[in-house]
This record gives sequence, C-alpha cells and structure tokens, in this order.
Amino acid sequence: MNQRFPTHHPLFFRNTSHQSDFEKNGFVIIPFYNPAQINTLYELYYKLSPSNEIGFFPSTFSKDTNYRNTVDTEIRKTAEHIIGDTFVNTKTVCGSFIVKKPGNESEMGIHQDMTLVDESKWCGINVWCPLCNLTKHNGTLFVLPKSNRLIPTLRGATIPSIYQDGEVQSLIKKYAHPIYLKAGQAIAFDPSIIHFSPPNITNTDRVVTNIYLTHKDARFITAYWDKYNFGNFVELFEQPDDFFTNFEQFGNDIMEKPKMGKSIGKVPYQFPLLTADQLRKTYTTTKPIAHLLKKIFSYARTNL
Repeated sequence: MNQRFPTHHPLFFRNTSHQSDFEKNGFVIIPFYNPAQINTLYELYYKLSPSNEIGFFPSTFSKDTNYRNTVDTEIRKTAEHIIGDTFVNTKTVCGSFIVKKPGNESEMGIHQDMTLVDESKWCGINVWCPLCNLTKHNGTLFVLPKSNRLIPTLRGATIPSIYQDGEVQSLIKKYAHPIYLKAGQAIAFDPSIIHFSPPNITNTDRVVTNIYLTHKDARFITAYWDKYNFGNFVELFEQPDDFFTNFEQFGNDIMEKPKMGKSIGKVPYQFPLLTADQLRKTYTTTKPIAHLLKKIFSYARTNL
C-alpha cells in the first residue's frame, strides 16, 4: 500500500453531480430516508438500545454481538433500495447507529476515520444520516472540506494523527463548517476527511445511522502501529467484510494488536504532520468555504 492519492476516483454515484462534488470536496449531501423509514429506524433504536449507553456511543462499540449484528442487518435492510438507487459498483460493509446521549461526554473531537481500504487505489464512503434535524445544540457534524486531499495517510487508533499541533487544531475549527442536515438527509463523505462534533446538550438522544460502503473490488484493510517496535513501519491486516460487527476491540482494547484479520505485512510510513501554514494556504487562497457550503445546500434544498 503506497501512501499516495489515487490518480482517479472509482465511480460510486449514479448522479454525476454527486460524484463530482464528492471528488471535489470530499463529501456530498444526498436525500436518503423518507419519514416512514425514519420511524422504522427510531423504533429499532428504542427497542434495542442498551441501557448502559453514555456519551458518544456507536453500536459497533457494544459488547453484545447480537445487538451489533441485528442493528447492521436491519439498517441495511431499510436502506437497501436507497443504496441501489444512489450508488453503483459498491458493496455495503456495515450499518450502525451512532448516538450522542445528552451531556458533555458526547463530544467527539477532531479526527479522521480509520483506514479501511487501500486508498492509493480505492475509496470508502460513510453515508451518515441523522434521524432528527441537526442543530447547534444536539451535536451536529463539522467538516473541513477538501481535507481528504491534504495529506495521504494511514489511520487507526494506534497511529498518531496529522493534527497534533494546537495551532493546527485551532485552525481546523476555524475553517470547518457545520452541516445542519434535516432528518433523512445524509452526508456521504470520504472517511479520511477531517471532522468533529460538539456535545449534545439537549435532553434527547441524537441518533444517526452510518452505512459504510466501498467499491465492490476493494479489499478490506486495517492498520496497526507498535510504537515501541515498528519504527517507521505500519502493519496491515486484511479483514473480512463482517469486520465491524465481529471485531470485539472497538470499545475495549483498541490500542492492542488486532485479534481479527490476517497480517499482510508491514509498509513504510513517515507519519506526516499537517502544518498551520498548509491550512492557511489551502483555506485562504481558494474560494471562501462559506460560498462552497452555500452552493452545496442550495443544491440540496432544490433536490431533496
């Protein structure tokens, strides 16, 4: 796995405007659930939701295998026709709930999602869809447009991030924008885009479904770094497509070597760092991000 950007994006979206916006910005807003499907998913959530959920809680973090698998199966079933109508050449890997319980513990800091495919060849997509309207109070998603194209990375719980510097983190928050989706609207985004979300300070659970999909020919890969023994090398593990629902380490010993998957060897990695100058150059010499968001939401209002 060479850490470089692919020379082209595989085709994912049937709608060419969606594909173009995804390639340009790292995300696109799309119509997804209708009111009946939202009600079905809310019923599923309240029927199955564990009583011990606190703070930020994806269903993939649960220790209950039956819960993880049932959520995955039912979300996929609800979204099956929408996925087929929206995407081409893809395979769906996992459906999950991502919940913010009320309270400051539900904040999710600046991050990129973990590496799941060889991104020098392929790309993944998170289809992230709230079941309620997002507001500044219930933990809306903030994204840094185009940040998936800043530095090619390998990502995982054990791998240092590219945004460790305090000034860099401050600039990310300055240049990022909130995505105030309505219930049933989805943001389909590249998992390597930089994003974060503030806490849910309302009295109601903020419930989102997330569906991860990738190209039908892509292998599922995760990355692990042992900082004491690996030096400038990262070990890659080929994973089965049921990785998310059967991996037991998300909510427990995530910093340990993966107990699932087949090692396919170590690759060199230079652990790049994003700089404040790079951010300023990128986000002050291009069209204003506010203009970009206005264009995106104008399109969404017209087509959703």
